[in-house]
Amino acid sequence: MSGCSDPEGVFAPDSAAVRAFRARLDSQPSATAVLQARCPTPIRVIRLGVDRAVTEDILTLLQVRETHQVMTRHVRLLCGETVLSDAWNWYVPERLSPAMNTLLEQTDIPFGRVVHQTAFRRQGLETRFPGQASGIVLENRALLRRGIDDAPISLVVEDYLPAAIRP
Repeated sequence: MSGCSDPEGVFAPDSAAVRAFRARLDSQPSATAVLQARCPTPIRVIRLGVDRAVTEDILTLLQVRETHQVMTRHVRLLCGETVLSDAWNWYVPERLSPAMNTLLEQTDIPFGRVVHQTAFRRQGLETRFPGQASGIVLENRALLRRGIDDAPISLVVEDYLPAAIRP
């Protein structure tokens, strides 16, 4: 992918571009909305295979007991043909409407757009900077909590590529 090298340190964890992008993510419940603000066309979603298991940590964070209570969605978000991020969502279908579950299972609509009627808020859990060798500039881990009762509806792990940060 062109633009992955960073000789000037623009995408270093302490760079102004990364700090500004992280601040935008922290100020919005929807990461897709942050990406959309920088993309002149609608964000495209490509569904990817699910090869990560539901762990005890995920069950604990989502406040459920059994793995069958959790669905997994793995997507890549693009602006045009440019990959911006790779995202994992582990979500609790029983905390969403049947219509939302159908959209999540059968369409490529971004998770945040599908569940926007829940008035969810984003609770940041961890931000990591995996390093240039990985091709990932920033990794966010967050819980999405339903507005009406603060119940966790999803654990998200989002890996952002340099194109998402580019000024």
